[in-house]
Formats: sequence, structure tokens, C-alpha cells
Amino acid sequence: MKRSLFFLTITLTCLTNIGLSQNDVGQDQRIEKIVKRYKDSLGLAGMSVSVIQNNKVKFKKSFGYANLELDVPMTNSSVYRIWSVSKQFCAVSILKLEAADKLELSDPISKYLDSLPSTWKDITIEQLLNHTGGIKDYLNDFKEGQKLHSTSFEIVKDSTRVLKFSSGNDWSYTNTGYWVLTKIVESVSGQKYQDYLQNEYFTPLNMRYTQKMDYYNIIKNRVNGYRNVKGVMKNSTRYLDENHLADGDAELISNNEDLSIWTKALFSGEIIELELLEKAWNYSKYNNGDKIDASSIIYYDENTSYGMGWFISELAGQKIIWTPGAGRGFSTTIFSVPSSDLNIIVLCNARRFLIADKIAKDIATEIVKRN
Repeated sequence: MKRSLFFLTITLTCLTNIGLSQNDVGQDQRIEKIVKRYKDSLGLAGMSVSVIQNNKVKFKKSFGYANLELDVPMTNSSVYRIWSVSKQFCAVSILKLEAADKLELSDPISKYLDSLPSTWKDITIEQLLNHTGGIKDYLNDFKEGQKLHSTSFEIVKDSTRVLKFSSGNDWSYTNTGYWVLTKIVESVSGQKYQDYLQNEYFTPLNMRYTQKMDYYNIIKNRVNGYRNVKGVMKNSTRYLDENHLADGDAELISNNEDLSIWTKALFSGEIIELELLEKAWNYSKYNNGDKIDASSIIYYDENTSYGMGWFISELAGQKIIWTPGAGRGFSTTIFSVPSSDLNIIVLCNARRFLIADKIAKDIATEIVKRN
């Protein structure tokens, strides 16, 4: 009798494992189908995708080419410019310093920084995090030829001293605000911002490829960026940001491996307590109490709002949060469904605005509807 029960238990366990394995294979096939549909229909050069659920990597694969001219295949170690996904690291750093009682989100930035324009002095740290501070964007609020991508912080500070609106009364996505936040990190921590990232995250987590973008240094596994012009693939121009000086907004390069490590550590509470991190995933509000409307950027979702470093909306009744990156040659995102413990990383080496977001959202939709 005991022997029969033993073999029955073993049989049921094996059948369960086979069922789970078949489900995983089916999910992988569905994810690949979504990826290939976008890649083929839009003529994307290459892509890397990770799906992490319940803190386990369920899918990690790369497609296409890192360099079309040299026929270099894309791999999970291929290093992309992640653009505004960099903001996630900046936002987490501020929250981490708040958790250490080094600052308060409600503090005016003038408490930590000297020589600010008088118009900036009442802006709070939280208003920089949620883009309601009113500071002009040094990239997108200036005409071509007048952009401040290669200028010092002092020049940017002077050029953006006139606010777009009174702080807290409107919303406007601004890279300048996140550059200012890095100056606060430096003031409070006593470290240069990139040193802070290295010491707090990259070294402890063994994120070997993540660093500030530099076109002049030799970067192993660097991916080339492309743009599709009337069906013809072209190299993406880069002259505008070869001397990119800013931090905190769009400066980092990384890959599928490192961002998977980061995402697992972040959403497991290893980097910062989830209770504190979740503040960044709540809808921010204007001074009048209304929820922020961020649909001017996320044009495909009119219900999009913003927290602190993350855009916020809903998918099948569940909150979704994501940090997108878009710039010359690349589209990237870290997309999450917290209630399903689901995180999706999509990295593309093609300049299609927010296309990584759309791919990630389609993958999330496929997984959520089957859970």
C-alpha cells in the first residue's frame, strides 16, 4: 500500500511538472510571436526581451542584429543606450536617501543646492520627481540648434530659469528636473552621482555592463542604433549627444542581463523596502488635488498618469507602471504589473517612439489574461 502511494505521488508530481513545462513552452511561443510580429512589420534591427514573474526569469531572449553592417547578432549581453529608463535609477536613489532620513520629498530643492535661480527655490524634490516643477526641458523645450545637450549644468540652469508654469499647477516632462535631482544626490551622499550608482547598485548587484554612456571609450558588446527611413534602415545620427553631460535623465547604457538583475532586486525589496518604493507608483496630483494627466507623452493611452519615475495606467483592471526610454537609435522600457508580480524588459535598437512600451504591453496582456 505504501509503495503504491509512493508511486502515485511520484506520478502526479511528474505529470504536474510536465504540465508546467508545457505551459512555459506555450508562453514562450506566444511571447516570441508578439516580438516577431513587431520586428517584422516595423523592420526593427534587433531586440532583447526578458519576462520576470514571481521574481523568476521566465523568458530571456534576443532577436535580430546588434550591428547590421558587421552582421553581429543580438545577444542578452548586448549593450543598449537605455535613455530615460535611466530616470528609474535616479528616482530610486532619491527614495533610498529619504528612507535613510537624509532628505524629505517635501523639502524645497534650495535646502540642498546653492545658487539656484530665484524662480526655482520653492520647487520641492517631489515636484521634480513627478515633473510638476515647471522647469523647462533642456532638450525638448528648445529649438533645433539651440538644444543644451552638451552644455554645463550652470548654463542649463541659467537658460531654464524662467518656469513654464508655477510649480505644482501643471505637468511637463523635463529631463532638466532629473539632472537637478542628481545634484541633490551628490549634495546629500557626498559622492558624485555616477559613483553613487556604482557603489550602491552596480557593484553590489554585479551589474557589469551598466554605466554612463561614452561614445569615445571602447564598450564591449555595444549595440548600434538605427532608424527606419521610408523602409530603408539607416544608422541613427548621434552628433547631438556625443558630449552629453547630464546625469539622471537619459545617460545610462545597459543590457538585458543587467536590467534583469536590477528588476529582480528592486521588486523583491532588496534595494529599498517595497512599502517605500510603492509611493513612487501612486498617482501624483496637482496643487488642486487632481490626478496628473500624462497622456501628452503616452499618446496611445489617454488614461496615463505619473508617479515618481514611473508612468501609471491600468491593464485588465490592474495597475501598470513603467519607465520608458526613447532617443536616437533606441526604444526601451521596464514595464510592470505589480499585482501579478510581473515585470517585462524590452530593448530595441531602432528609433520608433515608445515601440518598446507597446511590445511590453502586448506581452503583459497575453500573460495577464491567462493567469
